[in-house]
Amino acid sequence: MNKFRWITVLFISMIFLLLAACNSEETTIPDPTDEGTEEPAEESTSTEEETEESTEESPAVDLGGRTIRIAQHWDLTPEGGTELGDLSVQRLEEVKEKYNIDIEFVVVPWEEKVNQLTSTILAGEPFADIIGLDAAQTASLVQSDYLIALNDIVDTNEIQLPQILQDMGTFNGKVYMFNNQLNVSGGMYYNKTMFEQAGLPDPYEQQENGEWTWEAMLEAAKTLTTGNQFGLSGDPNLFMEYFITSNGGQILDMDSFEVQVDSPEAVEGLEMMNALYNEHRVVKPNEGNNWEDPRSYFSEGLVGMTQGWVWEAEGRAETAFDWGYVFWPKGPKAEQYSTPVSNLEGMTIPVGVEDPEIVYQIWEDLQLWEFAEEGVLEWFENVMPNLESIDTAVQMIENAAPNYWQAYGLQETFYDMNENIADGTESASQAVASVKAEAQASVDEFLNR
Repeated sequence: MNKFRWITVLFISMIFLLLAACNSEETTIPDPTDEGTEEPAEESTSTEEETEESTEESPAVDLGGRTIRIAQHWDLTPEGGTELGDLSVQRLEEVKEKYNIDIEFVVVPWEEKVNQLTSTILAGEPFADIIGLDAAQTASLVQSDYLIALNDIVDTNEIQLPQILQDMGTFNGKVYMFNNQLNVSGGMYYNKTMFEQAGLPDPYEQQENGEWTWEAMLEAAKTLTTGNQFGLSGDPNLFMEYFITSNGGQILDMDSFEVQVDSPEAVEGLEMMNALYNEHRVVKPNEGNNWEDPRSYFSEGLVGMTQGWVWEAEGRAETAFDWGYVFWPKGPKAEQYSTPVSNLEGMTIPVGVEDPEIVYQIWEDLQLWEFAEEGVLEWFENVMPNLESIDTAVQMIENAAPNYWQAYGLQETFYDMNENIADGTESASQAVASVKAEAQASVDEFLNR
């Protein structure tokens, strides 16, 4: 069990201890999610010492008052007022002093990032030393040789960036994108109240026993589909990705860049998708908006299950029923549950940046690595309604399955295929055959091969 799961176990234990303490008269229990809760003096001193030590792990380099610019489409400037915020402000000042630099946090609109970056790179002076990009933007700029790979400037075996984050930021075999934490999700929301009333097994319990499978989901969906109520809602374009990934398949081989939608795993996933829509008719039809409709159906209690991410939980706090969150069920060819990740954001270093190895080290020194995982867990605690859903969210990070197929010109290519499978116009095999060549041509064009 890794550190992240241990944190969850400790959190669960703390909850039981707090509940037991409630039996004591006039006992005041601190809110574990309150960022303003003060720690004992000794612990605070220890944390500050650890923080200072972590900034001294790398050698200091005097950059003579140079300004390091870090760009993102929101303001990354640390703000005090909480324990973590105060530590971030302190760390910023320590790093500035250590390298004799100023650090400017630049806000640039998302839609202007790539244009500003490419134009300033071509002019010989990138507008930022570090810039936040998503996977699609990164893949395109890597292909144009506009970004610096960490492998070319540092020993990736010696840096603090965890291996899982290196893997998530890898393009064409090298690490270009980096972040201080991983917060990815993608699974299924289910109406716990509806499941209980129908006498169905709880999906989380099935998940923990390895029994949350396509067949288990189908049986639940068939039971819940009655009258105006349906078992499932969703977007065919997301269903395609989730059924392929949950069966051990991938849409694009990220090593060979061969489109894989015709693999046995993928075709079986698409056949399951077809059956849900056309044979079993357990998916509530959308009424014009593939994004909004499935989510509204679930929140209104019209369906038992829907696809979703953790960040959607905040909008479901006031639902009239209890809900839970689990992995997308696994198919017959999958060995474990997985979290489809087709896009991700991270930081990158543009070509033309002076002393890129020192710039990367500055970024590392700015991070509060010792608090990164705890910050993600705290957010889960704030938005999720129960411990089971928190545990699932933690497991999703551990089982992330990155496949940045969308970055290679494929998203629009598959729209018709997905719609035709969902409405029964074509079988899975027919739909795949009709689009495979076009999809591969799109990837080859992107790669200039």
